[in-house]
Amino acid sequence: MTVAITVEHNEARLLGTLGFLDTGPNPARLRIYGGVRPASPSTTPTSAMLVEIKLTKPAGTIANGLLTLAQQEDGLIIATGIATWGRLVNGADVTALDLDCSGTDGQGDIKLASTNLYLGGDARMVSAVLG
Repeated sequence: MTVAITVEHNEARLLGTLGFLDTGPNPARLRIYGGVRPASPSTTPTSAMLVEIKLTKPAGTIANGLLTLAQQEDGLIIATGIATWGRLVNGADVTALDLDCSGTDGQGDIKLASTNLYLGGDARMVSAVLG
């Protein structure tokens, strides 16, 4: 059996997610990693973080049943690698959820300008949409 919810219910859930992301003194951040995504967001990553991108506060906007995240600025890449997944943490540094990454033509929840990240460069989140 598949659960089906209304747009209004989904937007209420997304408001809860947005509120959680905005909790704490800092803005929420998107931490991008390479390698295999952990089985659970509560699992410590086994690969090095490639870049951290600060989100705006509030972390995004909700419309038409979607939460669209917004970045403050490009993130400074701290390690070379190929971006495969990301972890969202709130302003209190508590993990919210994990998402897949891709380039702009891919199927990732997070779309980056490029998934090939090089130490010292900048990483840009082109889009990140939660439904």
